[in-house]
Amino acid sequence: MFGPLRSEIDARFAELQSFFAATRFRRELEAPSKGLAFVQLYAVYEFTVNGVVQAAIDSINAHGHRMNDLRPSLMALYCDPELESLRNIRVRNVWPARMRIFERAFSHDVIALPTNTGPPTDGTHYRHTQLITIFNVFGITRLPARRRRHLYRIDEVVNNRNQIAHGEETAAAIGRRYTRAEVTHIISQIKSVCLLLVSVFDGFCANTQLHRR
Repeated sequence: MFGPLRSEIDARFAELQSFFAATRFRRELEAPSKGLAFVQLYAVYEFTVNGVVQAAIDSINAHGHRMNDLRPSLMALYCDPELESLRNIRVRNVWPARMRIFERAFSHDVIALPTNTGPPTDGTHYRHTQLITIFNVFGITRLPARRRRHLYRIDEVVNNRNQIAHGEETAAAIGRRYTRAEVTHIISQIKSVCLLLVSVFDGFCANTQLHRR
């Protein structure tokens, strides 16, 4: 399941790089194309984050673990629907609901979670701290990038994309801040992050001992 995801990511980056290269000698497109590259880059990055989480859930589901065998952080993930339901529950039902959640967490039930479950979030909307949250939930102890500076590059991409998408700045205004060489380098850095995410989750999901307490 991670192989097709990796291929799709490669294809999307190839499309982005092809688009960017095609605008190289179009002076009127120079600044807008650099800005729009951030929008496309963010799209591939978000697709990757969602894709690795969904593939990981699908893979862990397939191992047939019992709830009480999971490491605590994965228990939190697999109890997420029940935990979310506590938000709007009536006061008189809070404690019975809490007890049911803990009974399930320590039960012999075979785990199950929909593969369309969204990635764990800390409210930062795909900035690097959300990646750290995702890694913590799955119990992955390494950084979600080969180099720490790549994490802050993620935030730069997210911020630029949001400014364009929300109409705060034009693609041309964002693009004028970068040379073509800088944008090309940023694309390479985010591609490195995306492929690392696939590799790390692929390895994690293949080792069932990492899923258990």
